[in-house]
Amino acid sequence: MTTRQITRCVAGCGMAVALLVAAAPNWAAADPKSETKWDTKRTAPPEDLDELKALQARVKSVVDKCTPCTVAITIGFGAGSGVIVSEDGLVLTAAHVIAGEPKGGDKGGYEPNRDCTIILHDGKRVKAKTLGINDRADSGMVKIVDKGPKDGKWPFLPIAKSADVKSGQWVVSLGHPGGPKSGRAPVARLGQMENPDKHRIHTAGGFMVSNCTLVGGDSGGPLYDLDGNVIGIHSRIGLSLATNVHVPTDKFKEEWDRLVAGEVIGAKPKPVAAVVGVVFPEDENDDAWVAEIDEEGPAAKAGVKAGDTITKFNGEQIKTVKRFRELIKDRKPGDVVKLGLRRGTEAVSVSVTLGKRGA
Repeated sequence: MTTRQITRCVAGCGMAVALLVAAAPNWAAADPKSETKWDTKRTAPPEDLDELKALQARVKSVVDKCTPCTVAITIGFGAGSGVIVSEDGLVLTAAHVIAGEPKGGDKGGYEPNRDCTIILHDGKRVKAKTLGINDRADSGMVKIVDKGPKDGKWPFLPIAKSADVKSGQWVVSLGHPGGPKSGRAPVARLGQMENPDKHRIHTAGGFMVSNCTLVGGDSGGPLYDLDGNVIGIHSRIGLSLATNVHVPTDKFKEEWDRLVAGEVIGAKPKPVAAVVGVVFPEDENDDAWVAEIDEEGPAAKAGVKAGDTITKFNGEQIKTVKRFRELIKDRKPGDVVKLGLRRGTEAVSVSVTLGKRGA
């Protein structure tokens, strides 16, 4: 292959180098006598075979260094990836990997301190707890509970300043595509950084974009520069498998203490439903007849009784259970509503201070 062909091959598709690296037995290492070294900040493709081998050797070095710190995370029925960044077992990941199923409440459905499992590169499983997340930036943090293998400490990788990463710079992605698989170490892919504006990716988190191929299961995994520093965390696939979005490490640094403390940042609190404390017939088209009442609930405290029929809501005529529920849905706990009641042949009016579920 000529120099021109090598250049065209690499420039046309960063994956060509990734496939060469992944497929070569024992990495087909570059000649150790070669003096060609790869500049880790370089943005141009290799110009000849020696440079290609130098890039390959550099990628091998990064993968060897970073694999022991790249992990899989399982929580409930979900799985993703992460990276250990401190000797006491802090793990960076994506918020959506550890968020779980929404449960309501004032934290947007996410609760910290949930049990999860970390699967190390050699398949060993250790216990961990979820910490904080930034829902909008898709950043999350986990803490390994078990002691590390060396004097109780964990191997970890340094975090670089993501603002210093250049468009076109060569990077390595590690993760668990398709989820963790027995006997398979984290999978490496090579690519280059791209300009987010080129892909019209504008979000509150100030995301990074690379052309490292990612699929489901890679979420939360690390993006490394060619010095083996963590520069980003995989968030999601962009418009194609080769246009992928990463949370910058600078975003983690900005909110480090809050994430460690288990804070939920940027989550939209789910509305807390207002309740009256009455039970209606099953058919929503029936009159709003009070079949049962919570004796400790807002309606009972206001004087509503089982057997009453609600006929008015703040002056509006109520003909069905469905309409009453529609009006309550637009209210919040603490609101005071005026209800008109029919009690036998008597018309009664009461003011109810709405409560909240579980109160």
